[in-house]
Amino acid sequence: MYIGNTGSQPQEVRIQFQFGYPGQDSMGALQMIYGDTIREKSYGLGPSIKAYPSAFTLQPQSQQMVRLLLKERLFPQDGLYFSRIKINSQTAVPDAGTVDTSSVGTQVSFRFEQFLPVFYQQGKLESALKIANRTLQADSGNGLLNFEYQCSSHTPYLGRLRYRLFSESVVKTHSIGKDRPAVSEQDTSWREMEIALYFEGNRRFHLPWPQSLSPGKHCLELEFSKGRSDYPALTYGISPDYRERVCFDLP
Repeated sequence: MYIGNTGSQPQEVRIQFQFGYPGQDSMGALQMIYGDTIREKSYGLGPSIKAYPSAFTLQPQSQQMVRLLLKERLFPQDGLYFSRIKINSQTAVPDAGTVDTSSVGTQVSFRFEQFLPVFYQQGKLESALKIANRTLQADSGNGLLNFEYQCSSHTPYLGRLRYRLFSESVVKTHSIGKDRPAVSEQDTSWREMEIALYFEGNRRFHLPWPQSLSPGKHCLELEFSKGRSDYPALTYGISPDYRERVCFDLP
């Protein structure tokens, strides 16, 4: 891992590790979860992972290579184990002899924290996703998708949510004597967002679509697929793991 300083002041950098994962609040909105000591024992990298060097001063317009080292550890089963890299940085304190004492003032130093996920794969990944109790609230500007999920293996679901809209009209089927829907695929192209689902819960997503969507009956096609652009090494599986078409009326 490379850490760079593009500013004009030296930066003091410290690297630590903290177990955490994306979850959700009571309304289904994305929320980071920290302090889950029970799951940390089963899924976390714990004290086995170290950074070298873990503390250093970074001069302006320079960078530092940091090695991530994982001590030998017996993990209970195949899967994806994880933690989060916590990077603290703040302007380095100047030496006492370089401080201008001719005037009195107060200097404020900002400290920045950045978190990056780190994964360790043992064996073969076989992530499985179950979706249940899906609901959709739709208006002219976006849809509000809610669903319950469960990752049924020892691997979080790092993937993509893809969706697109269809207009639906009713046509007569004389041979059967009933009406049937005719679907037009000209409304919207595929849109997608990257998702991270850990363990189980209820998640809520806002799905923007064109404001010009006309009143009437429409259908939303959903797909969940494994693989993300920011985790290319964890891209596995090609066909969608979940696919559904949801129809709704837009007043």
